[in-house]
Amino acid sequence: MKDTVAVALITSLSTLTAAGLAGAVSAWATGRQLRHQAVLAREERAEQRAVAQRELRRESYERFLREADAAYRVLDEGWFAAPFTETDRWEAGFAARRTLDEAYIRVRLVGPESVAERAAEMVGSIGGEFRLHAHVARSGPGTADSAAALDPGARARALRARYASSGEFVTAARRALGGDLPVPHEASPGGRAVPPSAVPPSADAEGTRGGPSAA
Repeated sequence: MKDTVAVALITSLSTLTAAGLAGAVSAWATGRQLRHQAVLAREERAEQRAVAQRELRRESYERFLREADAAYRVLDEGWFAAPFTETDRWEAGFAARRTLDEAYIRVRLVGPESVAERAAEMVGSIGGEFRLHAHVARSGPGTADSAAALDPGARARALRARYASSGEFVTAARRALGGDLPVPHEASPGGRAVPPSAVPPSADAEGTRGGPSAA
């Protein structure tokens, strides 16, 4: 009788131990799976945030380039206006630079700093070209010639500044986006878009118009 009881106790203990081990293993496996799922969820959320940030930056960069192009078009019209009439041109220039400033602030907000710095250089370059154009336009009062005709060298310097500043911005922006950014276009005399590679840094005043610059 005692042996029977002992065997029964041993069997019960073995069963309980096995059940306990099975429960522990199951709990460990479940915990491991939950931890793995939590890691995957964090990675997915991080990827979603990264994608959203990249899209926000791309939209901001593209808007900035569009506004820069609009400013360049105002400048082009001013450079080749013959004769140049100040009032309407100055108003158009002010409006173009104001919208460019708004786009620039958006670039600063979305970053990174390397892109924001290049955007600031573009804004400064465009502003410098407006001042240069105003100086040239006022140097020949009463003339029927355009500013580009009055000082072809000034126009050529402005185009080289556009080419340099816009190229540096696009390079920084593409790096920030992992290469995902369309190449900006420049406006030719007839309004047709041409790639910036077609505008050499040594372009003369009469040979090339338009393109990304800065205000």
